[in-house]
Amino acid sequence: MQWSDLLADPAEFARERLPAPVAELVIGLLRPGIHLHAAEEDEPVVGRLGGAALLPEDFPWPSSGTRPLRHIATLDCRALSSFEVDIALPRDGSLLFFVQEEGDRNQVIHLPAGTPTVARSEGERHPEIPLAGKTDVTWPGGAHPALAEALGSGAAVYARLWDVEWEGETFSTALSEYEADRRKIHQVGGHAFVLQNPFEATAAYRAGAGWYGQESFYAEARQWVTLLQLDEDTDTRMLWGDGAHVIWGIRARDLARLDFSQVCFDVQGH
Repeated sequence: MQWSDLLADPAEFARERLPAPVAELVIGLLRPGIHLHAAEEDEPVVGRLGGAALLPEDFPWPSSGTRPLRHIATLDCRALSSFEVDIALPRDGSLLFFVQEEGDRNQVIHLPAGTPTVARSEGERHPEIPLAGKTDVTWPGGAHPALAEALGSGAAVYARLWDVEWEGETFSTALSEYEADRRKIHQVGGHAFVLQNPFEATAAYRAGAGWYGQESFYAEARQWVTLLQLDEDTDTRMLWGDGAHVIWGIRARDLARLDFSQVCFDVQGH
């Protein structure tokens, strides 16, 4: 299904419940993301959670000083290239994600196609789950910087968007019900799911660009894209705490040059 076809139902949903200018703003910010799920037998595999990491034999295992980081996920870039998504993923090779057991130390590694590797494990090894993918529509959540900039402030986003009522139900509640079938939010690209501050806001703040209301903040927030988001997963024993999920984000220019040294890692919980 093409992106234009995927947009039809969400666009109708927004136009029915929101004032026209706000509806068109939101529709213009909808982005394609690749939702990941445990692969069925007949589905093409695009990556995996857990398992051993396929790394060159002499490649230093990612660590947080004296302790090894956990291998969390591997993405197959060539397999993902067949899906529509809003970020410029590498055309081939693999992306490997590692994270500290407790804390925010992490590392993302890109291995070009054809790199000789062996299966390796250090520290905790999570059970392996093959992943399949599907392009779907993602919504800007919370006080997303693009919404706040267009509507006047973070508070205005709630007054003019999320708290707007239609037939006695707020838009925020209606959207939650509309997307209720997404039991997991494993995702590549698109808008990250918001439990606290939008990821782009966190990334801009950590980069020293200030906060809402400052042009430097909005300019920096526009640079960041979601690389990978992972929900908690009891099957792999990946529990982030209090119903949390984790996000790896990157500036679009760094992704284009395959520079993963400045990735921003965020844990979002209740």
